[in-house]
Amino acid sequence: MPITQRSLLRLIPILFTVALALLIAIWSWPASAQTASLTVSPTVAYQNTTVTLSGSGFLPGETVSVWITYPDYTVYGVTVTTIDDQGRFNHPYLPDFLGATFTPTGRYTYTARGWQSGREAYASLTVEVAPAVGTTGSARLTVDRPTQAQGAIFTFSGSGYRPGERVAIWLRYPNDAIADLGAQIADRDGRIGLAIASDGIPVGRYALTARGLQSGANGIIDFEVLVGDTLRPRGNAELTVETASSRQRSAIRLRGSGFLPGEVITVWATLPDYSTEWLGDVTATNEGTFVAEVYLNERDPVGRYAISAYGNRSERRAVAEYTLLPGP
Repeated sequence: MPITQRSLLRLIPILFTVALALLIAIWSWPASAQTASLTVSPTVAYQNTTVTLSGSGFLPGETVSVWITYPDYTVYGVTVTTIDDQGRFNHPYLPDFLGATFTPTGRYTYTARGWQSGREAYASLTVEVAPAVGTTGSARLTVDRPTQAQGAIFTFSGSGYRPGERVAIWLRYPNDAIADLGAQIADRDGRIGLAIASDGIPVGRYALTARGLQSGANGIIDFEVLVGDTLRPRGNAELTVETASSRQRSAIRLRGSGFLPGEVITVWATLPDYSTEWLGDVTATNEGTFVAEVYLNERDPVGRYAISAYGNRSERRAVAEYTLLPGP
């Protein structure tokens, strides 16, 4: 074989390799150019701290939706914003998604998605308990029974405040979320009183805080809510869920039987934290049955549910279990 032909044959594999490398590079460049990114600063924050979301790699001028996924996989919208000429955005944000002063602790995930490009990016944030003042001054809080089942009433007494001063009161839930209970005026002996009903609230450890706004005296008392059942049914009915599990943003179908004809049936769900949520009332057919659909959206926490149906005349109750999975 002539030398020229042998040289060309040796070049063919090299040329093929170079062409393949160029093809891969050309194919990969648009993909990398279409990658968006999202960051949150800081990545670890205390409750009631403002964080800043920064996005890049989106189309200039496009609209971007941003939402957040809670530690329990509930989802809330954050903002809808317009991208600048460089394909970027910045959004200072105070995580008070539920309207509470402090949010639950745990790991959150932000998602940003471009409406036109379809590009999507994620960033994670860890929320920790905000620093808090401990007991100070002469303030003292007591509770009549510190451990009770759901449905009980916890009665609190406070002392050691200035006569006539305003005392701010708030409640820390087991997941570290805060509920503002308003304020009271201390009596002439510097005392306050409060009663909290535990119907339908999550089980776990709570902390009640009462702070004098003039004296700065701060009292804190812990108490615990256990699983309880306030109903005393007089009989049993039947309840089934057509699917044992599904994802958020889907509907489930309930079928009940064994109730009185035409009676009103109250349906509620016991959530994974054992709090309760009313789902609605239905009317039984002449055969004592009902069929109902319940839509579970992105704001329903994932986990194991117990769905109950209670006949208001027959006092019969039926319970079915159901597992809610994270949505897409």
